[in-house]
Amino acid sequence: MDESRFRPGRTLFLLGGVTVLLFGGGGVLLMEAVQQRSVLDALRGQGLLVQVISGALVGLGIGLGAWALIRTPWQGPVRERYARLIGPYIDSPWARWGISLCAGVGEELFFRGAIQYWLGIPLTAVIFVAIHGYLDPRDRRLFTYGAALTAGMLVLGWMAREQGLLGPMIAHTMIDIVLLERLHASWLKITAED
Repeated sequence: MDESRFRPGRTLFLLGGVTVLLFGGGGVLLMEAVQQRSVLDALRGQGLLVQVISGALVGLGIGLGAWALIRTPWQGPVRERYARLIGPYIDSPWARWGISLCAGVGEELFFRGAIQYWLGIPLTAVIFVAIHGYLDPRDRRLFTYGAALTAGMLVLGWMAREQGLLGPMIAHTMIDIVLLERLHASWLKITAED
């Protein structure tokens, strides 16, 4: 690959857009056209203020808990693998926060908004984490991390069912912000040591 043409920001922008359009758009289409459910009603749920507060607190809690696990020495290889994998793409706060927002909105519309309606909370949580590659039974460290994330996704599923979709969107965004900020710091440390 020609390094002079490689633009991490452009690649990240494209991935964020695809996430919102394909996952988010797919979720909206499934909810509105197939399931005959209002996306706006699903977003509003039981109240916006409760969702904003609970989404921020739950997301912060899950994100910090996931980081507490992945920063242990036993999880070091997993942390380093992901820091090296995505480090070059998340070099600015705008990149980290932008991709977090795109994932939070797009993936929650699809998984908690549409898929959970058919498959229920537990199966949707497992599928969500498995699709991200964290439930690899060949890698005990990664599988352990994936199991912890699955527990977090069960909470987001419950929030979607009981409160509405806005809370899980905010929580997902917060989880990703926490993890990407810390992975970026890890990547900077790794590259300084190389």
